[in-house]
Amino acid sequence: MPPTKSSDDITRRRGQAKLGMAVSLGALVATGLASGMRGSWTPGARTLHVCAGVALVGFSYWHVTLYEQNARMRRGHIA
Repeated sequence: MPPTKSSDDITRRRGQAKLGMAVSLGALVATGLASGMRGSWTPGARTLHVCAGVALVGFSYWHVTLYEQNARMRRGHIA
């Protein structure tokens, strides 16, 4: 039987996921605005923009899975 995650651990991980979402969203907005003001993309800005978008999706997925784990734990279905 796998060990259960403590409430503090899940809360800490949720905070980390939220911080990651905020930072990646900030980078996504900043690079999007900067390219819009310039009228064109620089190679580095385009790469950062795409990576920030992928990171935002990844952090969002991680955040959702943390809530699903907690809901399963409350129902008694630890998996």
